[in-house]
Amino acid sequence: MPSVCLYALGAAIVAALVTNLLVPPIARLAVALGAFDEPDSRKLQPEAKPRLGGIAILAGLASAAGAVAVTQWGAWGGSIRRGELLALMCGGALVFLVGVVDDLSGVSTAKKFLIELVAAGLLVWAGWSFHVLRLPLVGAIDLGVFAGPVSVLWIVGVTNAINLIDGLDGLAGGVVAIIATSMLGYAALQANPGTVVLMAATAGACLGFLRHNWEPARIFMGDSGALTLGFLLAAMTVHSAIKAPAAVAILVPILALGVPVMDTLLVMAVRFLNQEHSRLATRFLGMFSADRNHLHHLLTHFGGKRSRIVGVIYGLVGAFCAMALVVAVTGQNSLGIVLLVVEFLVVLGMRRMGLAMQVRRLARQRREEIKSEVLGLAEPAAAPTMARVRSFRR
Repeated sequence: MPSVCLYALGAAIVAALVTNLLVPPIARLAVALGAFDEPDSRKLQPEAKPRLGGIAILAGLASAAGAVAVTQWGAWGGSIRRGELLALMCGGALVFLVGVVDDLSGVSTAKKFLIELVAAGLLVWAGWSFHVLRLPLVGAIDLGVFAGPVSVLWIVGVTNAINLIDGLDGLAGGVVAIIATSMLGYAALQANPGTVVLMAATAGACLGFLRHNWEPARIFMGDSGALTLGFLLAAMTVHSAIKAPAAVAILVPILALGVPVMDTLLVMAVRFLNQEHSRLATRFLGMFSADRNHLHHLLTHFGGKRSRIVGVIYGLVGAFCAMALVVAVTGQNSLGIVLLVVEFLVVLGMRRMGLAMQVRRLARQRREEIKSEVLGLAEPAAAPTMARVRSFRR
C-alpha cells in the first residue's frame, strides 16, 4: 500500500499542476466563445465571469489518473473490470459533454436529467448498485428489483447536489476536494488502489482550479465541471459501498456527501410545500426550479466576507467526512445512524438560522422604506410653514 500512496500523491500533484496551467488559456477560450456566467436573481456574483473551467479540471484529472492507470494496470487492474471502467468513462463523458454544451449555449433541465439518467444507467448496467439498505428500527432491507432505480436516483441526485452547491467562489471545488480526500481514505481502508488514485487526482485537480476560483474568482467551473465532479463522486461512493462491510456500506458515503445532499433535499421539500395550491405535477416540477434558498445563499444574510461562509461550509463538510471515516474504521452501524441524524439536524439548524437572519434583514429594510416614505410625505407639508416663517421675519 505505500507504493499506492506514492502514486496517489503523484497523481494529485500532476492533476493540480495541469489544471492550474490550463485554466488561463481555457478562460481566454471561454471569453472568445462568449461562455459567460451572467449575474441574475439567483446568482451572487456582481459581474459576468467566464466559465468552462471544467475542461481544465477534467484534463488535469484525466491526465494524472490515466498516466497511473496505464503504468499500473497490470498490477491493479483486478480492482476494477474493463467493463466497469468503460461504463465509468462513457458515463462521465456523457455528463461532461452535456455540461460543456450547457456552458456554451444552454441545455434544458429535462435534457440534462435524461443524459444523467443514461450515464447512471450505464454504471448500474455494469454492476455498480446498492443492494441492501439498513434503517434504524427496521434492519436490513434487500432492495431486490429496486436496487437499480435506487442507485440511479442516488447517482443523479449527488451529481446535481454538487452542481447546486456551486454558488460561491471556491465553494464547489473545495467541497469536492474534501469529500474526494475522505473517499480516498475510505478506498485505502478497502485496499482499492484504483479509487485511491482517482480520488487523489480529483482532489488535486480541484485544488489546482481553486487558485483561479478563490474569491474574487477569475473563472467558474460551470456545469462541465460541477456535473462531472458530482458524477464521479456519486459513482465512486457506489463502488466503495459494494466493497464495504454490509453494516456501513451506504452509511459512509451518505455521511461524506451529507451536507450538499441534505441541503438539496431540504430545498426541494421547501419548493414543493410552498406551492400548496398548485397541481401535483406543477409542485413536482417546481422542486427543480432555481432559487436562492440553498445553505450558502442563506448564510450570506449574516454579512461579512463570502470567503468566510465558504470556510464555514468547508469545516462542516470536513467534520462529517472525518466522522464518515470513523464509522468506516469502527464498522459501527448504530454510530453511523446517530451521526447521520446529527448531520441532518446541523444542516437544518444552520438553514433555520440563515432564514431567521433573512427575515430580520427584510424587516429592517422594510422599516427603513416606511421611514423614508413618511419623511418624504412630511417634507412638502413643512415647506409652506417655513415659507410663512420667513415672510413673517421680513
